Amino acid sequence: MIDKQRATDLLVQLVKAQSEPDSDKNAVLNVVLPHLERMGLEIHRHENNGNPAIFATKGNPKILFNGHLDTVPRGTDWSYEDGQVEGDIVYGRGSLDMKGGCISLLLAAEVLTEKNIDFAIIYTTDEEVGMAGAKEVARQHPEVSEIPLFIICEPTDNCPVIDEKGIVQFRITITGKKAHAAMPELGRNAIADLIPRLNKLIESELYGKSQHDPVTIGIDIISGGTGLNVMPDKAIADIDVRFLSTYTNDEMFGILKKLIRADDDFVEVELLHELPPARSEIPEEMLARIEELVGGKSYKVPYGTEMAVFGKLNKNIIVLGPGGQKMAHQTDEWIDINDVLKAAEIYVELADIF
Repeated sequence: MIDKQRATDLLVQLVKAQSEPDSDKNAVLNVVLPHLERMGLEIHRHENNGNPAIFATKGNPKILFNGHLDTVPRGTDWSYEDGQVEGDIVYGRGSLDMKGGCISLLLAAEVLTEKNIDFAIIYTTDEEVGMAGAKEVARQHPEVSEIPLFIICEPTDNCPVIDEKGIVQFRITITGKKAHAAMPELGRNAIADLIPRLNKLIESELYGKSQHDPVTIGIDIISGGTGLNVMPDKAIADIDVRFLSTYTNDEMFGILKKLIRADDDFVEVELLHELPPARSEIPEEMLARIEELVGGKSYKVPYGTEMAVFGKLNKNIIVLGPGGQKMAHQTDEWIDINDVLKAAEIYVELADIF
């Protein structure tokens, strides 16, 4: 039986370690690394320009666990400190997404080591930005394709996720011409040009309003203008698009560029970030055994995880971890330590089964 207080203490230590995009990622990696070393695992470390990732193995792995240790920025207006514990609840940025899952797999690894069951672990530190760590591990360790079961330990209420939407994030920049606001005929208003292009996105049949819609388009950042009496010569909008695997990334980006008339001389479109849609190809009988074990059915999610990277190598991949996804990236983010313990027990049982 895994000790609850020790699990809580480990999670608090991990939550308190700095892990935001611009922080020194060694702080958070150094929380888990000594435990892996004590287990006697073979550890491969990849630095990734300050975003280290590790691939650790024991023997001939039959199961592989993946977790990211980095987080989005903490933000403001929190009611709780990072690592604050109230009963069974641990608060703090990353407690849910996904340091809770990282502790679950660490606890499971300790049990598997004691039981002499072979396994592997991947920890990355830049999932929230560019997934460079996952890409480097995939490049350096093609052997992950041979491991029978691959688990991404993101929060899924401990039920298997087998389908993720793709992501295209891009920037529209409109170039205009400055003029005095009292003499608009002498200039070209970049903001006035941007607005109808954004309306084309909103008015299109693609524009979903729910995570359950096939496509959602988020117009998330808009900037432009330098003064109230000056016609703006530049306007910028950053767009986030999520879509099902009925589209490829190139197809979706092509549709979006056509909607905003990206071929105009006054328009520049820059692709900021993309992830392909990801879908597990795990055999039905294997998935059924997992569903029976966890007591829940598989489902789809509207966001991307490192399954988008590793799923290209290993088709027997699922996302399964502690906590509910709705608190991810939220103020006063939290996780129940009992869910962390349950996930660890599930991981051990899965290793025993497969």
